[in-house]
Amino acid sequence: MLIHVRFDSQVRRLAGCNRISIDVNSSTSLEQIVQQVAKEGTEQLRSTLLDDQQSLRSSILVFLDDDLVAKDQPLVLREGLELTLTTLISGG
Repeated sequence: MLIHVRFDSQVRRLAGCNRISIDVNSSTSLEQIVQQVAKEGTEQLRSTLLDDQQSLRSSILVFLDDDLVAKDQPLVLREGLELTLTTLISGG
């Protein structure tokens, strides 16, 4: 099934685009989706999304449609779903 991955904030700049579409199956995990996105992207995008163990960095927020999802939360995937990857905002 085809899902859409949207990039926001710094991730958009590193991805070089606003959004991509990828083909996944219904049992694909969030980690697997992010790994697939990282694999297709630049080295900078990969190092921003994934740590040394190829796991999603804690500084990356993931939204499924408009809902924030946890790294280990099971996903219910469907055709046309939009996953958004963004960075935590910090400052002072």
